[in-house]
This record gives sequence, structure tokens and C-alpha cells, in this order.
Amino acid sequence: MRTLFTIILLSLSTFSFAECDLLLEESNTCIEYTWTDGPHLNSRADRKFSELVVKYFDADDATETAIENDIIKVLPWMIMPNMEHGTRPVVTTELEDGSYLISEILLKKMMGHWEIRFVDTTTDSVLASFKVQ
Repeated sequence: MRTLFTIILLSLSTFSFAECDLLLEESNTCIEYTWTDGPHLNSRADRKFSELVVKYFDADDATETAIENDIIKVLPWMIMPNMEHGTRPVVTTELEDGSYLISEILLKKMMGHWEIRFVDTTTDSVLASFKVQ
């Protein structure tokens, strides 16, 4: 009986109670994101900006209460057959509920696909990303 209890306890300790769009395993942090405008893939001279709301929270927190983020930046990134590059800087604004509005995201239609990357500002390493669709 004690062995069964230990196995169940260990299983639950590695189980995340929150629903994550992206999980940063090293820090046990969830990233939840929602497009509030877009995504817009602009062609030629078009300049329609996209907006994204991002929330960071502890993966073990079933209430998904937002936590402060001071080391992660959001970086739109284009992946092409022979090269990769970013775009103009985005604007990040903290909202009253603890989430962040990422605005002025300019995505141009090109031969390839866009990713939204979450980058550690202290090391410039990519922590997580998702493909813009």
C-alpha cells in the first residue's frame, strides 16, 4: 500500500494542473497567448499591425494567476528556406490583470513562415515558440 501511495504521489508531482499553450519546463512556467488583432500577414506596402495578449503563470497553479515577467521578451521571427530574420521591435505593455499586450507586431507575407519566440533577455536563448497560423 505504501508503494502504491508513493507512486501516485510522484505521478502527481510531475503533473501540471494548469492548461498551458506553451510550457517552460525549466522554470515550470506556462505561457498562454491569444491574438486580439490578427495575425495579419501584410503584402507589399500594407502595414496592418497584429496584437497578442500573453500571460505567464505557474504550471502548478490551477487558478492560472498571472505572474510578473521581467526577463522574457517576445520576438516575431521569420523562417525562410535559406535565411531567418526578425522584424521591427514590438511594444510590450503590462495590463491590469498581470498579462502583457504585445502590439505593433508587423508580419510581412514572405516565402516561409513566422514564429513568435519567447526569448530570455539575459542569455538571448529561445525558451519557447509557436508558428503563426
